[in-house]
This record gives sequence, structure tokens and C-alpha cells, in this order.
Amino acid sequence: MSELVRFAGLERSYGARDVFSGLDGVIADGDRIALVGPNGAGKSTLVRVLAGTNEPDAGTITRARGERLGYLAQDAAEGGPQTLRAAFDGALEAGHAMEWEIRSTLNRFDFTDADWDRSLTEFSGGERTRALLARTLLEKPDWLILDEPTNHLDVETVRFLEDLIANDGRAFLVVSHDRYFIERIANRVWELDRGKLETYTVKTGRAYTDFLEQRAEREADRLRRYEAAQAERKRQRAVIDELKTHGSHNYSHVRSREKAFDRVVDEPAPDAPRRSISVGLKSARRATNGFAIEVNGVAKSYDRELFSGVTVSFTRGDRVAIVGPNGAGKSTFLSILAGQLEPDRGSIRYGTGLTTGYYSQSSVDDLPAGASAADAVMAMGVTDEVARGLLGRLGLGGDSGDKPVEAFSGGERRRIMLARLMARRADCLFLDEPTNDLDIPSREALEDVLAEYEGALFIVSHDRFLLKRLGDRVVAIDGGKLEIIPGDYEAYERARHAASPAAGNGATRSKREAPVKSTKAGAHDARQDEFRRKRELAVAEKAVADLETARMDLEAQFAAPDVYDDPANVVKLQKAIEQNRKDSETAMERWERAMAAMETVPTPV
Repeated sequence: MSELVRFAGLERSYGARDVFSGLDGVIADGDRIALVGPNGAGKSTLVRVLAGTNEPDAGTITRARGERLGYLAQDAAEGGPQTLRAAFDGALEAGHAMEWEIRSTLNRFDFTDADWDRSLTEFSGGERTRALLARTLLEKPDWLILDEPTNHLDVETVRFLEDLIANDGRAFLVVSHDRYFIERIANRVWELDRGKLETYTVKTGRAYTDFLEQRAEREADRLRRYEAAQAERKRQRAVIDELKTHGSHNYSHVRSREKAFDRVVDEPAPDAPRRSISVGLKSARRATNGFAIEVNGVAKSYDRELFSGVTVSFTRGDRVAIVGPNGAGKSTFLSILAGQLEPDRGSIRYGTGLTTGYYSQSSVDDLPAGASAADAVMAMGVTDEVARGLLGRLGLGGDSGDKPVEAFSGGERRRIMLARLMARRADCLFLDEPTNDLDIPSREALEDVLAEYEGALFIVSHDRFLLKRLGDRVVAIDGGKLEIIPGDYEAYERARHAASPAAGNGATRSKREAPVKSTKAGAHDARQDEFRRKRELAVAEKAVADLETARMDLEAQFAAPDVYDDPANVVKLQKAIEQNRKDSETAMERWERAMAAMETVPTPV
């Protein structure tokens, strides 16, 4: 596969703050890279540098000639063309798309023909972002960088975009906090954290899951190597101390060992582990199969009917995902289940002695005025230590626990409400968009707690990764109907994707996936392409084998009994082993790409 961008030693800082340094990487044709990391890690800064809109403070970037980049910036909606028609003039004039194709795509992104000549200033920021995303795709660049493309998109449009990218042969670099989106589209994950870039090769369809597993393995390996190095240093120190204690007359030997000990480069300490919520979320009783909630003939309408005749029962161990398009009535049904809202018709019956907890976006209004964050959580019946632990795991550690609740932003107050909810012993929880304003580490921490919760759980959320992990039952509301969907949330997603118009749509594929011509020239080109792919695979296999042989030789040298007699050689070997590991990872990635390319070789006709 041809390289589109190669960068080495990239550095960027703002004032005295180093955003990142020493970043190396390659983007090749066919890569679908998800760039992840905590807020403030520098993801948008890196993509601006790679897109050429910002310059690095140091380092080199080599770009392939003649390859057009399509770049959707996170703030793209803040400027740009005056109307939708003007936004797509470039694609029309360059012949990248016909007008019918543009109108069809805009319709897919929830625009109508009436919007064609409207001023973009009349649209919301989300609508402008959707329009510019559609334009970026229709301009048919050779590769694309998309910074938070799913922001402001409803779930159906996100599914459409997932299928479009997954069926496209071009390279994509995508910044996203949507883990389910990453799961379905990526074949590589880059993690930018604490100024360093880690790369992972993953399987599309379980990309984010693969990334988590590989990251955990790497962290465990770093810890093992660090502990082994510390044990070895402790052993060497003990040998030196023993020689001194027993009055060795060979002072030059003792001094030589001390100098060697001082010169050995220690294995770097692994980064501090990612914090998880260690406090469990408890229900008042253990989960049983007894009924928790019984719904009989429930109906609700506003300006239109949301649902009617709903009769269903839920048990105390159920984990229910409530799904549907925006405005369908998801939050309304959740509020009725929680007893926060009366239905127009029908009734709700709860199990004997059932205690409930309810969280919504307006729950922040229930925080006790004047109380500190810690006191607000302690009011739910937990100790100060537990309260501060819960707040800390949701990103409000340190002195934040002593600040009054009024001093926090809206998103931070929602975190306090979540901490209060986790501190409450409820048999049944009702959660309306609990992950809004949480970054990925905080979302994962919350999920870990909810996964161990033994009571009944009802969730409305746009976070499909959360629903995939927790949703054992699905309630779908759409078009005035409420249905209980067979299977779990993952089965529901598969069914929705199967019905997506973009699934398997060859019209979205790039020029790199054009079918082989049914001519002698086409057959010749196909044979040449197959030969090239076989050659690349052979080269990749040899590189992996050579590096494996070199690794075994280096490890044999390092295991020699007298290796520590030459401290300079120890340092040299350590560096060589680390470089061999990095080179092996790169070689394995190249081999996997070469294997994937061989599996897709078309047959000449």
C-alpha cells in the first residue's frame, strides 16, 4: 500500500505547555485510523498539523504528491460559504458530483430541496457541520481527515456514515469520542496521551474492543519489565552491599561494580494506571427474577401521539436500552417508568418495597444549595472518603470536593449528580443521557460501575457503546409505536445496519476500488498488481523473520552471565532490544496489510 503521509519527530507547544513531542507515524492507502485520547491531549492540534493548516514546532512531514486531502475541521461550521448551493459549487465545477447526487446526499443528511438556496447563517451550527461533511465526502478527495464528524448527527445519520466509511477504500484519519463508531470503522487506532502517540492494528467490527485489550496487554508488559528491572537492580545492590559488609579486599572490584551499577539505564517506570471507580454501585437487594415494574395500557401524547397501548413487565435483573430517533418519546417513556410523569392513559405498578433512582439532564437542579460537592454526595448516606472517591473517579478530585456546587459548570454538576446516584442504594435506576459531557475515561469508569450493578437498569443514551455493553433488552420507539425488540442492543444495531442504504453501497467507493477492466490491458494490469502484492508480502515476511532472528540473538547476549561486567554494552543492548521491538511492530503491521491486500486481489477477466 502506498504511503500518503509520513511524519517523524513532531513537536508542538503552546507557550510553556508541551502538547506533544517526538511523534512518529505513517498514514497509508486503505488505513482507517481512529485518533483517540483524553480531552486536551492535542488530537485536534495533531490533525491540523497533518492537514497542513498548522505548522509543527519541530519534526518533518512528507506528503505523497498528487493526492488530494479532504479535511473537515471541528470548527468548520464557523465560517465558509453563504448558501448550500455555494458550498457545493466547487464539487459541481470540478465534476466530482452531479447536482442530483448532491441533492440525494443532502437529503441523507436531513436537508430538503427547500434548503438549497437558504443562507447558511439561518442554519444551526450542527446543520452547517452536516452540510460541510456532505461536501467533504462529495468532493471525492484521495484521503480524508475528519475531526469529530459525528457531532450533531442523529443516530441514523451516524449509522449511514459508518457504513459509508467502512465500504470506502480510501484512507481516513478520524477524531471521535464515539466508541461504537470507532468500533465499526477503524482498522487502526492511534492513542495520543501525555504527549506520546501509541499505534494499534485492530480488526474492523471490534476495533475499539481490540484497542482496549491490546493497550491492557502493553501496560501489563511494561509493568512486568519495570518490576523485573527493579528486582535486578535490587539484586545487584545487594551483591555490592554484601561485598562491602564482609570486608572484601578487592576494593577495585567493588568500585567497578558500583560504577557499573550507576551507569545502567533503568527501565522507565510505567505511566500511572488509568483510574477506575473502585466504589461499587449497590442495590438495596440482590437481583432476582421477581417483577420490578409492570406497565399496563400506557399512552402518551403531546402535539402528536408518542405511543399507546403499551403493556410490558420488567424484572429486577433487567438492563433495558430505550432507543429511537430524536423526539420519538424516549425520555418521556423513561420519565413515566420512573414515576416522574403521569401517562395519559394506563398505569404503572412497582414491585413491593422497590426503591428507585432517577437521573436526567435537569437533575442538577436537585443539588442542595450551598453544599460542597462532597457534602452533596455524603447526603446520600456514604462516608466522606467514599464520596470523594466517587467524585475523583468522575474527574472532580482534589480540592474540588470542597467547592460549593454553584461553583461548578453545568457538565461538572451533572457529574456530581452521577456521584450521588452511585452512592444511593436503589433497586431500580433510570438514566437519561448519563454520559453527556463525560470524556471517554469517565464514560468507561461509569460503565464499569453500572456493569456490576445488580438491580434493574433503564437507559436512554446516544452512547451506543454504553448500550452495547449494558443493554440486554431493547425498547424501540418510533413513529408513534413502541416495540419490545427481541435480543440485546448489539442484535438491534446489526438489524439497523442491515437496513441502512449505505450498507454495501458500491457507489461510495473510491477510484482505488474501481472494478478490473474486461480488456487485455485490464487483465495485464490485474496480473501486474497481483505480482506487486505478492512481492510486497514476500518482503514483509522476510522483514518479520529477520527481526525475529535479531531479537533472539539480542536476548541471548543479554542473558550471558558476564553481561553486567560491561555496563556500556548493557546500555547498548537495552536500546537495541527496544528498537527491535518497535521495528517488529511496524513490520508486523506491514505484513498484515500485505496479507489483507492479497486476500482482495481481483481475478482478471
